[in-house]
Amino acid sequence: MFKKTSTTQVAISVYFFICGLIFSSWASRIPAIKDYFSFNEAELGAVLFTLPLGALSALPLSGWIVHKFGSKKISFYSLIFYSISLYSISIATSITALSVALFLFGFIGNLANISMNTQGLSIQKLLNKPILSKLHAMWSIGAFLAAAIGGWTMKVYFTTSVHFLIIAFIGMISCFSLIKWLVKDQQHDHSQKIFALPTKELTLLGLICFCVAMSEGAMADWSSLYYRMALQDLQKISTTGYTAFAFSMAIGRFMGDRLVQALGYKRVLAMNGLFILVGMSLSLFFQSPLIVIIGFSMVGLGVSSVFPVVYILAAKSPSMAPSAALAAVSSVGFTGFLVGPPIIGFIAHETGLRIALGIVALLGLTIWMLTFRIKSTHN
Repeated sequence: MFKKTSTTQVAISVYFFICGLIFSSWASRIPAIKDYFSFNEAELGAVLFTLPLGALSALPLSGWIVHKFGSKKISFYSLIFYSISLYSISIATSITALSVALFLFGFIGNLANISMNTQGLSIQKLLNKPILSKLHAMWSIGAFLAAAIGGWTMKVYFTTSVHFLIIAFIGMISCFSLIKWLVKDQQHDHSQKIFALPTKELTLLGLICFCVAMSEGAMADWSSLYYRMALQDLQKISTTGYTAFAFSMAIGRFMGDRLVQALGYKRVLAMNGLFILVGMSLSLFFQSPLIVIIGFSMVGLGVSSVFPVVYILAAKSPSMAPSAALAAVSSVGFTGFLVGPPIIGFIAHETGLRIALGIVALLGLTIWMLTFRIKSTHN
């Protein structure tokens, strides 16, 4: 039994790893796509928007699909088609074809997100210990490796289609090899609904997701530019600041499950909010490159385990099936990724980037305050 459950955890860990590998493989080739179609920045931005549009379109259906067919089956099929859709991006020869491919890539990716997190929760129940934070850490490792592979494929002059074909092949082989180790979802109370308005508790968790998603999106899009300002060299391009953030986020996810066991869900979420608040405040008040790196690292630790913890709490909802509850909080949270970077950009244009990034510190404070409203039964 122990060997089976251990292998099951490895199987879902690889699924998360492959998901991160696929998504970041696409991200690593965005400059090549831009050059191929001769896009300017505005045209590229318009085409790129089809990806989150597809992801957002998937959310209302994801909970129902996963509940109807089971997270084991949907995790398998969604990752297979996620692999195929990655390759389809590389062979698109028109802007219309590229837009459709990116829409499907976003749609299938979010379906994979809901199904794999639901599967992770089922395995977590089987193991009787939290594992979701480590699973999200495996996604981060896949993303890191994808960046390295992307750099290597460009160095040896592999085309985008050859690069994506290799990643798609790895993804499909992994899916077929490990499907037998995934588990069927446990039977849920038939009174739990699939289509229903989120409860007050789920709305609260969704707001926490929104805050952390907006923080993560702001860091992804604006941290490198702010770090360049801290270096006082506007001609120098450096990803050191964002790398510190992303690396700390991965480390925090590996630590998240143990922290939950030791401190409880509410305390971990409160600590996450404080790390975001203090880390961003340090980076804004002391514009030394070293202090900025330390601050960004703290923000990475703060962002790290919020989604896994919120997903676990959402799945405890007595009124909605776990897959539907995950889709509900994701729907609220995902808008943070969409609106965060543009809002930061607009405020930065009017007042300066330093003041605009103060929003991230306020979001950390908001997360900390919202945790006190979570039911005490979730300690």
